[in-house]
Amino acid sequence: MPFGKGRIQRYQAFLSPTVESNDTPVDLQLDYSLTDEFCRNHFLVGLLLREVGTALQEFREVRLIAISVLKNLLIKHSFDDRYASRSHQARIATLYLPLFGLLIENVQRINVRDVSPFPVNAGMTVKDESLALPAVNPLVTPQKGSTLDNSLHKDLLGAISGIASPYTTSTPNINSVRNADSRGSLISTDSGNSLPERNSEKSNSLDKHQQSSTLGNSVVRCDKLDQSEIKSLLMCFLYILKSMSDDALFTYWNKASTSELMDFFTISEVCLHQFQYMGKRYIARTGMMHARLQQLGSLDNSLTFNHSYGHSDADVLHQSLLEANIATEVCLTALDTLSLFTLAFKNQLLADHGHNPLMKKVFDVYLCFLQKYQSETALKNVFTALRSLIYKFPSTFYEGRADMCAALCYEILKCCNSKLSSIRTEASQLLYFLMRNNFDYTGKKSFVRTHLQVIISVSQLIADVVGIGGTRFQQSLSIINNCANSDRLIKHTSFSSDVEDLTKRIRTVLMATAQMKEHENDPEMLVDLQYSLAKSYASTPELRKTWLDSMARIHVKNGDLSEAAMCYVHVTALVAEYLTRKGVFRQGCTAFRVITPNIDEEASMMEDVGMQDVHFNEDVLMELLEQCADGLWKAERYELIADIYKLIIPIYEKRRDFERLAHLYDTLHRAYSKVTEVMHSGRRLLGTYFRVAFFGQAAQYQFTDSETDVEGFFEDEDGKEYIYKEPKLTPLSEISQRLLKLYSDKFGSENVKMIQDSGKVNPKDLDSKYAYIQVTHVIPFFDEKELQERKTEFERSHNIRRFMFEMPFTQTGKRQGGVEEQCKRRTILTAIHCFPYVKKRIPVMYQHHTDLNPIEVAIDEMSKKVAELRQLCSSAEVDMIKLQLKLQGSVSVQVNAGPLAYARAFLDDTNTKRYPDNKVKLLKEVFRQFVEACGQALAVNERLIKEDQLEYQEEMKANYREMAKELSEIMHEQLG
Repeated sequence: MPFGKGRIQRYQAFLSPTVESNDTPVDLQLDYSLTDEFCRNHFLVGLLLREVGTALQEFREVRLIAISVLKNLLIKHSFDDRYASRSHQARIATLYLPLFGLLIENVQRINVRDVSPFPVNAGMTVKDESLALPAVNPLVTPQKGSTLDNSLHKDLLGAISGIASPYTTSTPNINSVRNADSRGSLISTDSGNSLPERNSEKSNSLDKHQQSSTLGNSVVRCDKLDQSEIKSLLMCFLYILKSMSDDALFTYWNKASTSELMDFFTISEVCLHQFQYMGKRYIARTGMMHARLQQLGSLDNSLTFNHSYGHSDADVLHQSLLEANIATEVCLTALDTLSLFTLAFKNQLLADHGHNPLMKKVFDVYLCFLQKYQSETALKNVFTALRSLIYKFPSTFYEGRADMCAALCYEILKCCNSKLSSIRTEASQLLYFLMRNNFDYTGKKSFVRTHLQVIISVSQLIADVVGIGGTRFQQSLSIINNCANSDRLIKHTSFSSDVEDLTKRIRTVLMATAQMKEHENDPEMLVDLQYSLAKSYASTPELRKTWLDSMARIHVKNGDLSEAAMCYVHVTALVAEYLTRKGVFRQGCTAFRVITPNIDEEASMMEDVGMQDVHFNEDVLMELLEQCADGLWKAERYELIADIYKLIIPIYEKRRDFERLAHLYDTLHRAYSKVTEVMHSGRRLLGTYFRVAFFGQAAQYQFTDSETDVEGFFEDEDGKEYIYKEPKLTPLSEISQRLLKLYSDKFGSENVKMIQDSGKVNPKDLDSKYAYIQVTHVIPFFDEKELQERKTEFERSHNIRRFMFEMPFTQTGKRQGGVEEQCKRRTILTAIHCFPYVKKRIPVMYQHHTDLNPIEVAIDEMSKKVAELRQLCSSAEVDMIKLQLKLQGSVSVQVNAGPLAYARAFLDDTNTKRYPDNKVKLLKEVFRQFVEACGQALAVNERLIKEDQLEYQEEMKANYREMAKELSEIMHEQLG
């Protein structure tokens, strides 16, 4: 025999090792990778594992054979009566430890979190595989999703292939797929290392003998394995993990590098995803699909998890019991492994107060237990293990960054809404333990960290539309309160009252949630409710930020980009104000007043317990400032980007970050170019405004002498007026129809009426059986001083608070009359805040009415015409179409009845004595300006027209001379 002993003798010697004085088996000193030394001592196992490693780089049929041989051999070992004892199984498992190295080498291919009921495209060949590689975006961003993540292409579960040269410096496809596997954890499951970094670290790790690596081929595959292959490999992994001795596992961990430990726990996490219990209903549906596909011949029966899989009730029951037991066993095995690791490597995990990549990875696995479907038995053990984790590593949760505490609170609160009462009880008690442990950690002063993160998590659950707030969740809150009241050790502290205050706050948020659900199709009301919550958390910056972020998401979804940008500005000002009070940033929210005066809201931040646990810093502020600039660009408010960059540039200059500075100045250059472009084109539309009033008193119905049913329509909104900001050029008909449909859906179409008149409404004249909506188009209003200060179109569209609309009337009661009797009422509305704001509708604070008599109407109308003509003539790029339309409306004989009618009615000698001299003089001056403006407009038009319009120009000139002549006769002075 080449190795000195027969195979049987060597195997029996391995199962009954000689033991040294320290009780450690001699064989445990061997390498845990497929070195030549290992293969000399364990020839058959070494040969098999090397063949499996090589086969994993081959096409699918070869991979299946190799994996099947390995799995079947381990099954035989586990059921072999000769080696049934735990010690024998542990020794056998130790023989196969190099499999861990194989799996770690292929961790990218195994790391599939999505669960498919059966393999896809089972019969695909190598040639087919190479054509089936999907295009993966290397810049994909992980999204927080539901239980089944749709971010991965379904073909990844099939037999797809990607052959990459070992000389390639990077493989972005792998990283992008891996990132896309994120399953909604609040903390990333990726270790953050790129592939080149991982490979360089592994050079100093377990696998020191590159010549003996299983990846001996000239190419390295980077495609995902089939789900059946992954499950089989993971079962082998779990068998070894469960059977091996603690000492062997400790030795392996001690020899492993940090990156290999990270990959080890990644594989453990994938186990939880792949073997999660999906429920009897899911299994029944899957069984029917299996049977259907097998009948069609498109599914290989050998690839199913259970070869005798059927879809009768007995089969479904058997399969569900089998999968439930396996899921529980996998869960308990992973829990035992984590408990051992946290016990043995406590010091390493506590590095940097527990905020290190290894602890983060371990915590991700713990979190995965709560995120994936588990049996009731398994979950009870999970809650126990989490208590142990919190007790061992309090600094991880109560010091430094709050991300792990936040993630844990989020998942526990989801469990507090479980359908199973036992799980709700366990989750409530775990949450109480987290708060109580936090209280003890601070020396019985407070549990600010947990208090704050619980509120934030509830807010996030609402924003993510997770159905909480019902009876089950309320019962969980009651359990938490009962735990606090019955805890004698903290009886004489403020803890129980603080817990009660927390549960009250949660219930307040949940009440708001119920209202949000009621108004989920009403974007204005939904944002109003979220704004009221954000306002109630003025003293808790992180909570206010949470709700402002939620409002921004709603605005982006609805296309209200200016409002989303203002949410970003308010969030950034909030953080700046916080950092200023902490002495980190020299300018607070006042630095943003140049962008919006509404920002003064953020100065009202009160310092209470909520501010003790906020972890904002300069880097967070820089990210938010750049988010602001991006939001303002998308909202086409380019002029404001410079004001944001004025806050960023000094910080980058101080850091000598010239690359970022170059990028900022390039963005500024493009922003100012955009400003020039839109000023010349005049095509930027920053919104249309409407006054919307609601009227709808509660309708009472008497059923009996003592019972009355009250049905309300607008309730608190009754009689209120708002200014609505609508995008671009929204016509009156469009917003009217939108609001009519919205409230018809709420109250019934037969109960909603639109008030067509824009005049003042007396609620007493309305029928209480109906809900009434009044919509009026309004325009921004500026006095003379403001018009001089606001020179550009943007300045007249930004930070506007006053609006105007006009209603014609006559003294006789008719709406329309001749020019000598036509009056109009000008209504100026003042909103509580300036537009744009974090909301797209703002309540009207007060309104002012001014009635204009006939000659004042004439002065006002003619002044408008003069202003319009002057503006068109003074434009850098004259809009010829608009200019000619205005000219035609001013000088053409057919339509000049307006100007001439005013002149005949108020300036003719027979009529002037009826009106005040100052008004007559003012109207004459306006007509002089009008004739001058028309002459200037004709000259501009003549300079710009082409030959084909010369005749049209001459015609307008003749009309102008005729109009000027008649006005000269009326006014007794030469005009034109």
